[in-house]
Amino acid sequence: MRVEEAERIALAGGAPARELVLGLLAEVAVLRERVDEHERLLRRDSTNSSLPPSRDPPLTRQQRRALARERAKASLRKPGGQPGHEGQTRELAAPEQVAASFDHLPTGCGCGHRFRGGEQRLGDPVVHQKWELPVIAPQVFEHRRWRLACPVCGKGALAALPDGVSASALGPRLEAHIAVLAGVYRLSRRQIADVVTHVFGCPISVGAVDAAILRMSRALADPWAELRDAVRQADAVYADETSWRLRGQTNWLWVAASSLLACYRIDPSRSQRAAKALLGEDFGSFVIADRYAGYHWLDVLQQQLCWAHAIRQFTDLSERPGAPGRLGSKLLSAARDVFAAHRAYLQDGHDLAWLKAELDPCRDRIEQLLRHGARCRHPKTARFCSNLLDEYIALWTFCEVPGIDPTNNAAERALRHAVILRKVSLGTQSERGNRWIERVCTVRETCRLQDRPVIAYLIEVATAAQQRRPIPTLVPT
Repeated sequence: MRVEEAERIALAGGAPARELVLGLLAEVAVLRERVDEHERLLRRDSTNSSLPPSRDPPLTRQQRRALARERAKASLRKPGGQPGHEGQTRELAAPEQVAASFDHLPTGCGCGHRFRGGEQRLGDPVVHQKWELPVIAPQVFEHRRWRLACPVCGKGALAALPDGVSASALGPRLEAHIAVLAGVYRLSRRQIADVVTHVFGCPISVGAVDAAILRMSRALADPWAELRDAVRQADAVYADETSWRLRGQTNWLWVAASSLLACYRIDPSRSQRAAKALLGEDFGSFVIADRYAGYHWLDVLQQQLCWAHAIRQFTDLSERPGAPGRLGSKLLSAARDVFAAHRAYLQDGHDLAWLKAELDPCRDRIEQLLRHGARCRHPKTARFCSNLLDEYIALWTFCEVPGIDPTNNAAERALRHAVILRKVSLGTQSERGNRWIERVCTVRETCRLQDRPVIAYLIEVATAAQQRRPIPTLVPT
């Protein structure tokens, strides 16, 4: 029975029948909304939600066959470099890097002549360089501290370690490599002990590895604080957050990154308070983020909402039946036009005024579609469109302020390393471990943004810490 027919029966009947039918219609509407929500959750994947691709459901038989056809087409393309592709070869090492050189002469010619070595040499030799690792043997520096008997009191006096020599049994280069193996290459403490023992030739226990990591964490405390303060002063910051595990309990790992700096912070909550603790209460620059409410304490004029997230939400809307689905398809088409204009702006070298003029029709079109959706009879669609209209201006900051991207992909890339680290290590077991993750991820990502080798910086840090000198900064001067 259709809803219209049920309403007609309710109006034709008496008051009891009318009340009964209207109650049933209300219950049917609630059940329909619940079924739609469950179907929406079943359709969620990485294209229409924030789920990672690893959480996508298994492919159907039809999807598997389509994928197989695509792979068959791709297999027609020959592997390797295609015609016209400029090849790449290893550059020759500088002469001072060459440990030994060997000359080789041909033994014979195709005509039958046997060379004796005194023949004329033609041009320069064809050089073939072979790279090899030397046998790794640790250097052990022994400091012998003597005791001398005092001729006055008769007591023995033990010599102190000289300046620049710490009480640790590990030198700064070794401690820096341990930090890199743990924080950059994501090895466990036991795996690091195996590498240091069997590859570096330095016997070490799991406890000593953990102690070295703790010392490096303390040394990185000041650089982390400097980078946090510098990020708060950046012109534009890309922000995002992901879950983290502390003793099995859910925490949140937050990141704020600019073009050359990054800072991570682990907080027990995913809240505005946590966002303020990272960005600062008086943050006055621009933030590029998704539509998470944790950033809503910022003025809407300070925000750039991520268009990649918007496209996923439009995709989810387009998969709904009826009018909401048609509205979502139109929004999705308009959003793709936004990306096309931004791509042309980057590739063709246009100025920001050109981009703004190019996007004005899309801007008006999307606003009209959202206003139409806000009047939709489908409650979820109307609520989504109404909420997006409230912060609509934040979708277009990128075409009015130079140096801002339309997506927060930079923050998501910055989180990728930490997400893999979380999956490998299953989180941390102490607040001390949280501080280590914050600091080493901050240093690693900042070095990546600055195209700087992280091992070289960590060696500088470990050397300065053992010599009790100020820790070098990563903040550009």
